[in-house]
Amino acid sequence: MTELRRIARYPLVAAVEIYELGSGACIQAQISDLSPFGCYVDTLNPLPHRTDVKLRITNEGETFTAVGSVAFSTARMGMGIKFTSVEQNQKKILEKWLDRFAALYF
Repeated sequence: MTELRRIARYPLVAAVEIYELGSGACIQAQISDLSPFGCYVDTLNPLPHRTDVKLRITNEGETFTAVGSVAFSTARMGMGIKFTSVEQNQKKILEKWLDRFAALYF
């Protein structure tokens, strides 16, 4: 299968809390990769495609929050979430994390 991602994702295992915006239900899981546009969440019970969420990723004592939408979902495996709204102060945290990963991998 051809890789269709528009930008590299960096491996990052970090805790994530995902709040479904419609119901307020919370899922606690972990991410396995991160990019400027989204992340992949490892979970046995992923949310359906196009579900709107708010997420909080915690890594090394820092927390990044964003609003997103489930881009794809695979039962018993996980889901890809695309970020749809990231506040400016949160973009700085994300950029700092990604800069750190880019230095490690390139």
